[in-house]
Amino acid sequence: MLRVKTENSHKEFVEFIHSWFDLLAKGEVDRACEDLDRLNSYGIRWTAEKIENVVKDNFGPGTVFSSNHPEGPVFTTVIETNGKSRADIVKFNDGSGFSVEHDVPLNGEWSDLTAQFEFLGKIPEFKVVLHDLHVL
Repeated sequence: MLRVKTENSHKEFVEFIHSWFDLLAKGEVDRACEDLDRLNSYGIRWTAEKIENVVKDNFGPGTVFSSNHPEGPVFTTVIETNGKSRADIVKFNDGSGFSVEHDVPLNGEWSDLTAQFEFLGKIPEFKVVLHDLHVL
């Protein structure tokens, strides 16, 4: 659960996501998954294995990414990532919360992999859902 401390919930959503990415980069993927409060709408509970499989399927051997990065895909901390990140925040029409799509940092760059989070609730408390990881 994310407890928003200010009226600027959008900023706090992005800060949460950046902290979540940093956990991935530090190898604390299980801990990152524990920070998710609900299954997504497809009934998926994200695990380290599921996240690893999505990354491998999209950036593994035989992909353009792998030819540019023979070391394979590596999560990077936000501070060590070059360029400007992209976060698109949309309020749900029914008032149930927000959707945030954010590029994922891999190998020191903001990648084509997008994490789609949902923050369900109202200020000050939101349940956090990783809805999807996909390449746009």
